[in-house]
Amino acid sequence: MRILLKGIHIEGREKRDLLVEGGRIARIASSIKESADEVYDLDGSVILPSLVDLHAHSRQPGGDEKETLRTFSLAAVHGGVTAVCTMPNTNPVVDNPAVVRGLREEAQRIGLIDLLPVASITVGQKGETLTEMAGLRQAGAVAVSEDGLAVRDSRLMRYALEYARSVGLLVMLHCEDARLSDRGSMNEGLISLKLGLRGIPEISETIGLLRDLEIATYVGARVHICHVSLARSVEILSRYKRFYPGLVTAEVTPHHLIFNEEAISGYDPNFKMNPPLRKESDRKALMRAIKSGKIDCVATDHAPHTAWEKEVEFELAPFGVVGLETWLSSMIDRFVLEGILTWEDVKRLCCDNPRRILGMDPVDVEEGSVADLVVVDPNASWQVREDTLLSKGKNSPFLGKSLRGKVLLTMRRGKVVFKDV
Repeated sequence: MRILLKGIHIEGREKRDLLVEGGRIARIASSIKESADEVYDLDGSVILPSLVDLHAHSRQPGGDEKETLRTFSLAAVHGGVTAVCTMPNTNPVVDNPAVVRGLREEAQRIGLIDLLPVASITVGQKGETLTEMAGLRQAGAVAVSEDGLAVRDSRLMRYALEYARSVGLLVMLHCEDARLSDRGSMNEGLISLKLGLRGIPEISETIGLLRDLEIATYVGARVHICHVSLARSVEILSRYKRFYPGLVTAEVTPHHLIFNEEAISGYDPNFKMNPPLRKESDRKALMRAIKSGKIDCVATDHAPHTAWEKEVEFELAPFGVVGLETWLSSMIDRFVLEGILTWEDVKRLCCDNPRRILGMDPVDVEEGSVADLVVVDPNASWQVREDTLLSKGKNSPFLGKSLRGKVLLTMRRGKVVFKDV
């Protein structure tokens, strides 16, 4: 299959034609006249390597009412994402090799994305018994995590980190002291007091972060910190990354970069997430951190819920928002087109660094590279509505809003897996 993409700007720079053949980029030139099986005129659009999401919830197995692997995969490629790490808090929990293999086989059958299972640290995520990490890694797990929970027992956490290090598994950490969070639903402060909502204090994140980093660096285990939300957390991470190079990486979500706690003033459960939206000063600190490299990457924490779960009072609604389909568009709309980030920044944060963290081969828009690609029109807008989202989850903080930066085509290993041209 020969596919010709015409008139595209490579990572926002020079305008070129690009020929894909045999799953790889065969040729890049100012003008390609060769015949092809499929030709796409994409004048004015931008091409990047497709995105890699380190943190998403597929809800499979056991959560078909919220998301299926097929709708999850469709949502991913709609957003220009072709590789996704899926979190283990499913039913049953991803805590044994059979479940890992089942997920990978189902994703291969669907054939749209590379699904990268993250298994649980403890059996059933009960915080009592460690999983058989060697077997999980052999079955295809790329990391372990208790995402949404924290291992409360510090001794067990130490053993978990030592085990993961011995078998070469990355540990992804949700850093929170749940006892301090105490069933809160938004950031603790003046706004939570004004709205009459129970708050989640900043120290619930920072105390959890400090404990986990101390144990990880003590045993020499490689860890990745999920969904950082605070300026203070950035300061802590900077210190550990400086003194323990190569051991610690971190991510931030698009919604923590774009919104702050004031977005909750309307009591919309589509802004309820954990960690919660924080102060504007925290949002600005997170932006500085991704530009400087103190935070390595952006990940969606895509968390679909049913309408009936979210259509309740704010405090009763579950945490989580969907993000796979709006990730790239929101970065373009709010940051690239406003001159805050460059196209190279987007590539670094959403493709290069996630691949590096997972030990995957790099992908570039150059001759000979694997054709994992996304083409986006930065000048085209699309409205985020329930009928324009392919995920079963419609709980997006962007619902009803228009975003510039429309994905026109997504390619995985030279095969077009999504197109809107």
